[in-house]
Amino acid sequence: MVHYFSILENNNQLKLPLLQTISIALCTYNGSQFLREQLQSLANQTLLPTEVIITDDCSSDDTLKIIQEFSNQLNIKAFKNETSLKVTKNFERAISLCTSDIILMCDQDDLWHSDKLAKIHSFFQENPDKLAVFCDAELVNEKGESLNNNFWSVVRFHKLQRQQWENGKSVEILLAGNRSAGCMMGFRKELTKKIIPFPTHIPEMIHDNWITIIAAMLDAMGLIEERLISYRQHSFQQIGTRPKEAGKAISLKDRFSRPRAEKLAPFLTKRDYFCTLKDALAERIDESNHNFKKIDQIINFYDVRSTLSPFHLARLFPVLKLLLSGDYHLYKDQEASWKAPFVAAIGDLLE
Repeated sequence: MVHYFSILENNNQLKLPLLQTISIALCTYNGSQFLREQLQSLANQTLLPTEVIITDDCSSDDTLKIIQEFSNQLNIKAFKNETSLKVTKNFERAISLCTSDIILMCDQDDLWHSDKLAKIHSFFQENPDKLAVFCDAELVNEKGESLNNNFWSVVRFHKLQRQQWENGKSVEILLAGNRSAGCMMGFRKELTKKIIPFPTHIPEMIHDNWITIIAAMLDAMGLIEERLISYRQHSFQQIGTRPKEAGKAISLKDRFSRPRAEKLAPFLTKRDYFCTLKDALAERIDESNHNFKKIDQIINFYDVRSTLSPFHLARLFPVLKLLLSGDYHLYKDQEASWKAPFVAAIGDLLE
């Protein structure tokens, strides 16, 4: 909620928003190699955080000692977990301990640009209808040197996808894959009632993806088209950016000789995933929300494809229906050619 104070200017009363408080939820685990640089980047912010909540997941190195070094520069409240919670549940605990209007998640190994907090704060001041926002990031190596690449490029969140996002297609884009990392987000405290506890029964859905999909379902996820952090890539990180593994190439001969169950298995997996996701979202968001129709549509797409008759002629109507409705086009890979939807439809008819 935005709080206001009044001033008089030329005998006219104006309402201006008060500064909103900011919490940083920082999770640590044996982070001594990079933590000092990260904490220094927080201390160098042009707009300092109200509090830095640190939950340490049973570190055995100098992590807690390094945290203590910054106690005079930042309002740090540190907590050590009695048992290891791992990444998702550790962030859940850190977020639950935050008390400010705006909450940002922070990894122990990145570097925040000095204007990150100021720009995220300004975004929320200027966009009272948004509950969350995420930015881009510069990719750097272990030494903090630029890799001449950015996060949005790696996750294929290009200009076209950003335009589609701004035009109301955020849910569709996220159903095709996550486009943010937790360290690039900020959200209002009231969103915690929707996102916590983080689901742990959907292996593909990590906490940052969960936050973005919840906020997008509420039509309340914004973008800042700037790189506000340096996202460090190194061999010890648990998530980071990794290239997509190339799938097994399937020859034309294989397509017509492989067992039908092998062809259908990926469609069944996707259908079941989106069914599970819908059930999880329905526990947090009213099912009258119009965006559930988008999840129903993708469930139907994969359900039809995974249950096509073994008799070729019987497949004609359901395949043509999906093709004419535009579903093959909507759910093709974003970088696939214009021919891809027709190739997929023909494959469903003939394989």
